[in-house]
Amino acid sequence: MSARPEPAPVRRGPEADVWRIRLDGGDRTVRQAAGLLDERERQRADRFRDALAADRFVLAHAAARSILGRYLGVSGAAVHWSVGPHGKPYFTGPWEAWQWSLSRADGLALLAVCTAAPVGVDLERVGTQTQALALARRFLPAVEAADVGRLSGAAQPAPGEAAADPDGPAARVAYHRLLSRKEACVKASGGRLLDGLRLDVLAPGTVLGDGAFSGQRWSLRDLPAPPGFVAALATLGDAEPGLRLFDWEWAAGPPPDPAAGSRLILPPGGRRPWTDGAADPADAPAPVGGGAR
Repeated sequence: MSARPEPAPVRRGPEADVWRIRLDGGDRTVRQAAGLLDERERQRADRFRDALAADRFVLAHAAARSILGRYLGVSGAAVHWSVGPHGKPYFTGPWEAWQWSLSRADGLALLAVCTAAPVGVDLERVGTQTQALALARRFLPAVEAADVGRLSGAAQPAPGEAAADPDGPAARVAYHRLLSRKEACVKASGGRLLDGLRLDVLAPGTVLGDGAFSGQRWSLRDLPAPPGFVAALATLGDAEPGLRLFDWEWAAGPPPDPAAGSRLILPPGGRRPWTDGAADPADAPAPVGGGAR
């Protein structure tokens, strides 16, 4: 986390880069990371009642600053941005072509960086107590609620057996995956999740907006995530950028050439899963929906 900017990652045409950031570091790492934040971010960190949540916020934002600084050719502390009415960050001036989005859940964060189109990334922790079927029926389109219901464990138990879990792991994963897809689209546009709950995201690919998002289109894809998490990436418009996935390492920082250290390079339209055997970084259940920023 030096103040000296690192070399910018090598880029190969219109691509979206997604960085996976682990948010567990010692006190020394957190103190160093806090030095990169601006006053607004420090105030937000101070408002957390839980010390671990505050540390993870600091680490996520410091990593985002360090990574963005590499693309922009400045130190992480020198990165400044504006925020839209619903929290979407954006650059002005000579950096305005750079689009980015940050999402965090428990001990993990994802940062998406793109110059081809506005981008949104969302990471969801699959809650072990989420009432997936009831929530899907209340908030999601009927076809999506039916899909969650198909995967639920709501079948009647046999005589003498204990009542079945009314949801089940598969239904909870499906519900959180739908939320993640919607949130990614909404974040790419700079809107509110409440206005995007009716978007049809049953399958990745092209998503058509309606209501508050009428006339908009997104290219949507699922991202690989460790067990217990789901993630999605959306770019505004019809074109689907290529995708590169990187890990951020706190001990040594990112590799000198991220392209060489990438676990996977996906061409446009690629759907190959990223399975690197990553362990689940946290055990605490997440809120019902919405990856933190």
